[in-house]
Amino acid sequence: MGYVLLVTSKGFGKGEEILGEKLMYSYLYSLSEGDHLPSHILFLHEGVKLVTADAPVLNILKTLVDKGVTIYACGICLDFYNLKDQVKVGEIGNMYLNMDIMVEAEKVITLG
Repeated sequence: MGYVLLVTSKGFGKGEEILGEKLMYSYLYSLSEGDHLPSHILFLHEGVKLVTADAPVLNILKTLVDKGVTIYACGICLDFYNLKDQVKVGEIGNMYLNMDIMVEAEKVITLG
């Protein structure tokens, strides 16, 4: 297994929320255009909002899935935000799955 991205927020970095969201969009778009794709992207905490119906990165995430990236969104987090029925890309995961994926990964990169 290669590397794994752990996405814990809708935005990239701390500070201005709108800037963080633009940076996350830009990062994921650049990732989808590149050759160094992660094996998995795990969405936890507020990051799960990026896999739902109105997320601006939804098409980018679908492109990543088409290129072989596996996406999981945290079921507990989706329940917390009442978003389980709005997931449009990837699968609903759990903490056991997240733990196994992160342990097997060569490295885990956290975005958030």
